[in-house]
Amino acid sequence: MDKLKKFLQENKNQKLALFNKKIISTDFQIYGVALPNLRKEVKVLAGNGVTFAEVKPSSLEEVLAKGLLLSYEKDVKTVLQGLKSMLSYFDNWCAVDVIVGSLKKLNGKDEAFSFFKKCLTDGDEFVVRTGIIGLMKFFAGEKYIKESAKLISEIKSQLYYIKMAQAWAFCEFFIKNFDIAKDYFLQIQDKDVKKKTAQKCRDSFRLSKEQKQFITSLT
Repeated sequence: MDKLKKFLQENKNQKLALFNKKIISTDFQIYGVALPNLRKEVKVLAGNGVTFAEVKPSSLEEVLAKGLLLSYEKDVKTVLQGLKSMLSYFDNWCAVDVIVGSLKKLNGKDEAFSFFKKCLTDGDEFVVRTGIIGLMKFFAGEKYIKESAKLISEIKSQLYYIKMAQAWAFCEFFIKNFDIAKDYFLQIQDKDVKKKTAQKCRDSFRLSKEQKQFITSLT
C-alpha cells in the first residue's frame, strides 16, 4: 500500500540494510528500517483502520508489517487464518520470530495449539520453525508444557533454523519448569540441539549457575 511504501522509502537505512542482509537470508528486498520504527508505523496504520489483508509484500519490512497488522485483529479465528495465509512469505527466521511472537491473542487457545502442532509436521524449514516458536511463546504454561516439550523433543531435522528453534524453546522450557524440561531434554537424540540449548541456557540470566552446570552435564 502507498502509505507503507512511502514510509519505507523515507526511513530506509543502507547501512542497516547491508547488516540485515548478512544475518537474514531472504528473497525479499530489505530496506533497512529499524524494527521499533516499523512497529510504531504499523500501530498508526492499524489505528487508521488498515488491515493485514491490504498489504501485498514485496519487501521484508512489508512482510513484517503485514504480520504485525495481524496482531491487531480481534478474532482468534481471523488471526489463525491470517497466519496460515502468511506461511508462504516465511523464508527467513526474522519474519517467523517477529510475527509469531506478536500474535498474543493465540496464547493458550486450543485451536492455536492444534495449528502450531500441525506446523511441526510440515516439510518446510520455516513452517516447522513457526510451530516451534508458537508452542514456545504461547504453550509453555502448566496446561501445555509437557505436550509442547514432548512434541519439540521428537523433531528430527538437520535444518539449521529448526535446530536453533528447538534449542531456544528448550531454554525457555527450562526457565518455565526445570523438571519437566529436563525429562524431555533427555529424550532429544540430536547432540547439536543439546549443545545449542546448553549454550542458550548459559547465556540466560534467568537460570542459576547450578542449573546451567547441570544442563551442560546432560550434553
